[in-house]
Amino acid sequence: MNQFLIIVKGSDHSKASPEEMQKRMELFGEWTQKVLNGRYVGGAPLEDTDARLLKSKNEILTDGPFIESKEMISGYFIINANDIQEATELTKQCPLLGQFQLELRKLKPMM
Repeated sequence: MNQFLIIVKGSDHSKASPEEMQKRMELFGEWTQKVLNGRYVGGAPLEDTDARLLKSKNEILTDGPFIESKEMISGYFIINANDIQEATELTKQCPLLGQFQLELRKLKPMM
């Protein structure tokens, strides 16, 4: 079994009502339980504040938030799948797709 990172790109949080956000979270929870069926490893939305872009130990290039970024990353999650094709089919069923772009990347094992 391989692990895949799904990067959530875009942001419509400011446009969504609290009710819409709650419904989105419910649908996401159902997807992780029913569709992924134990393959969901974890993930989290990212805060819009307190970010830093570092170049070296002594150089901070930019203090965040990075709202001006053309490709805002809203969050991430990790799933298990046999291969990229299976991971793609699972990701296609994610309820966030449509409101956000989802980038799927295979994680390289570290040993």
